[in-house]
Amino acid sequence: MATRRFTEEEITARARQLANNQGPGWDAITAEEQVGKDTAELRYWRDRALKELEAEQPTVLEVEASTPKTVGLD
Repeated sequence: MATRRFTEEEITARARQLANNQGPGWDAITAEEQVGKDTAELRYWRDRALKELEAEQPTVLEVEASTPKTVGLD
């Protein structure tokens, strides 16, 4: 099963949510970006968001376990 690719919007939305709930707040992070600073903090929150999104995706084993099985009818 291939890994699902997430859009920039999905990653940014999750990063915003994480930063607002657990960090300095999204506005504080993006304010530094807007004045031309390349902050590692923005990359950190986006990376963390992507990891969370990937972790929420079902694994092959979870998909197989939830798939109805056909019982042989001989």
